Amino acid sequence: MKRIELTKKDLLQVYWSSMYVRLERSIGWILIFIGALILLIYGSYKIVESLVLDLSITLLQKIGFLVMIGGLVILLVSLIREQLFVHKREKYKDIYK
Repeated sequence: MKRIELTKKDLLQVYWSSMYVRLERSIGWILIFIGALILLIYGSYKIVESLVLDLSITLLQKIGFLVMIGGLVILLVSLIREQLFVHKREKYKDIYK
């Protein structure tokens, strides 16, 4: 009986052709994203809460910090929207690299 040698590219193609592999990888990334998002939101809430309740910080410093956080949130949302926009309109997204 003759043994067939597969290249690494062929093995990866066979591996990724399984629906279960793609599904488990997608679920893993989704769970990591949700967990990170929960921690990010909770941490941001605690930072803002401690900032507002701290009497040793001046009003100008509080406003500056809150404006900076607002700017970061707006930039993050803008970046996510841009990536979703580009991904939906990408002509060659189904071609493997």
